[in-house]
Amino acid sequence: MPKRKGGHIKPALSAKELPPCEGPKLRVFKYQKARINWLERLDDTEKSESTTQGFVFKVEIQSQQYALKVFKFFDPSSTEYYWGPYLDGSLAADRIPYYTDPFYAECRAYGRIKEAREKRNLRRPVAIPCHGFLILGKRDRKILEERGIDLSAEGSDQDSLDRAKSSANHEIRAIVKDLAPPGSGLNSKTIRKVLKDIRLLNEEGIYNGDIRAENFRNGQLVDFGSAWTEPHRILEALDVRNPEESRDTRLQDLIMFDTMIEQEGIRTKIRAVPNFEYCEKLRSGGQIWR
Repeated sequence: MPKRKGGHIKPALSAKELPPCEGPKLRVFKYQKARINWLERLDDTEKSESTTQGFVFKVEIQSQQYALKVFKFFDPSSTEYYWGPYLDGSLAADRIPYYTDPFYAECRAYGRIKEAREKRNLRRPVAIPCHGFLILGKRDRKILEERGIDLSAEGSDQDSLDRAKSSANHEIRAIVKDLAPPGSGLNSKTIRKVLKDIRLLNEEGIYNGDIRAENFRNGQLVDFGSAWTEPHRILEALDVRNPEESRDTRLQDLIMFDTMIEQEGIRTKIRAVPNFEYCEKLRSGGQIWR
């Protein structure tokens, strides 16, 4: 398949909600023009930056402390290996990032969580609260550069990086969340609630895709950068072309939950998918999840 050029995305600087496509959307942060006081970096600084979606900082805005996730530039061609067979030719190039970019993944997931809370389908917090997105200005860009933060798109060649920098992707995008306490909060007493929360999210059409201890704080999910939220064009394509794989993909959070219990050594009889052989089939199968 010939390599698809990254599409030009309309500027997000003046947007009030994102992404600009069908489905749930996240509102802009209410203090979008306020000065940001950058306090410290919160994510694992020893982890290879080439495998991360972005960087997380402790910041102060309007005298309130938050966690701010700053996203890397995104080049859709770097992930064409998984979306290509399902979206190639059926979706305009400039719309592909709305279903593949980690920034938009978080926007869509938190947008749906807000909808579900308003409809009272979710009556308690199931994830660390999100307060909206920000497009960072020149001052904050300079601060990040001085701290050596590299926002280059993962896996991009120079041509792809140049395209990203010349498009609206060069806008530095961030999401504002509550400052969560340290520690996953996963143990034998909380794990039943954690599973119930995952099921509730799945019922709302949110599939996190990254269920592991590092993605929890105080027993709540903290990151949705790998999430697929319905309506989702890849899932819709799977429904038509491969219904079995579509079903298995929607079960991945539950499989990951069971794997997480084993890896963390949590003593419990609770399992999301009790059929062990079926779990092994999905773990070893050719799932398209990132």
